[in-house]
Amino acid sequence: MIRPVDLGVCGGYEWEGDPDRTAIVLPGAMLGGAPSCYYAALALNEMGWRVVQVWDTFPGGDRVAWPTSRAEAALAYAGEARLLAGKSAGTLAAGIAADRGLAAVWLTPLLDQPACVEGLRRTTAPALLVGGTDDPTWNGELARELADDVLELDGADHGLARLEDLPPLMDAVRAFAARAA
Repeated sequence: MIRPVDLGVCGGYEWEGDPDRTAIVLPGAMLGGAPSCYYAALALNEMGWRVVQVWDTFPGGDRVAWPTSRAEAALAYAGEARLLAGKSAGTLAAGIAADRGLAAVWLTPLLDQPACVEGLRRTTAPALLVGGTDDPTWNGELARELADDVLELDGADHGLARLEDLPPLMDAVRAFAARAA
């Protein structure tokens, strides 16, 4: 069951699952991170995880404060979380995962942005980075330096919306979540 929730700073959805295995999913700047955030949340929920999915669109302004405030609001709502996931602008909250020791799944991380890279460098918990070779913000070499788990999709762009990329994305999230559980 999926139900809408009020996170204070924005809305969201709670996917029913095991409260001891809660994941927070942050959107990119638009469309709530659809479709890739949906498929990451679906993969987690199919494994029994409770998912709190932030649903918001970047209104402009501070690009780091926006995902950070959404992550903090979702974490406060959830009470406890074991995993933080995010797409694009949501990956600018990588410092939150580092500070809280949370495992993380980062879809199209903004590897050209200091806030993302610095947060990833401070991370001590496992992280999965997913990006495509046609994404100008992706750097496969840097991704492999920052995380042991990397899924690089040949020809995928920043939207990460090609149908053929969804099964490997979901498989990678499932495998990572199984180890993070």
